[in-house]
Amino acid sequence: MSITNGAPEPAENNDPQRPPGLFESVATYIRNLKFPNREILSDHAAHNSHEDVPDDAVKSADHLPNQQRLCPDRLRPLLPPANFGAVVPNSVYRSSYPAAENYEFLKSLKLKTILTLVPEELSFDYLSFMAEAGIQHHQVHIPANKGEVKIHKCQILQALNIVLDRTNHPILIHCNKGKHRTGCVVGCFRRIQGEELNSVFEEYHAYADPKARIMDEAFIKQFDDDTASWMARRYGHIATRMPVPPPSPESSVTSYETWSVARSPA
Repeated sequence: MSITNGAPEPAENNDPQRPPGLFESVATYIRNLKFPNREILSDHAAHNSHEDVPDDAVKSADHLPNQQRLCPDRLRPLLPPANFGAVVPNSVYRSSYPAAENYEFLKSLKLKTILTLVPEELSFDYLSFMAEAGIQHHQVHIPANKGEVKIHKCQILQALNIVLDRTNHPILIHCNKGKHRTGCVVGCFRRIQGEELNSVFEEYHAYADPKARIMDEAFIKQFDDDTASWMARRYGHIATRMPVPPPSPESSVTSYETWSVARSPA
């Protein structure tokens, strides 16, 4: 029932957190509004949470994901995938599995390469998008570390060689949710850059929470230091602090610092 349909409101206030009469005054105020189409505000109040409207007055309704619901129509052609973030600004990006509504945004990044970390066959639409945009595609199966560490050294090195090769930049790394497999690849990438484990784990949690896996962190921690040092020398990567934007929705972290990759001397 709408709170502005003229039905009498209960006089008793059983919520000790709400000042007496607050909800009643809000309902009366809305009913007394003089502008036309006040049912729009009524419907909004009935389907969205407000601190001055009790939760039991809010109807259950199907919603678009927050990222889409909060995005104006004029910006939806540039809607990023969930869990999107810049690993290295203008060079290396990460995200969940892109959907059709994300393709225009990905075009704006002028990607040269997309690296997919799951083994499933790509859809015709996704392949067509990459072909049309001139994006080369690599697919490396990175197993999920469920219950135990399952990623083999040869698998992570295959993925890292693609990410570290600057001729592939700008590159997007993605799995399904952009949390675990992508988090492992990015975590090892940070190790190659010389970042401290605490910072690596903080970034991992920024994208993986509340579904973080300790086995992912165990894998990142045991990534061979000698291999990391060798790859850093081979590709000319050094650590340089640079602030980057936080990940897109599906993360509880609003800001953090990450490392960028310095260009090697010409």
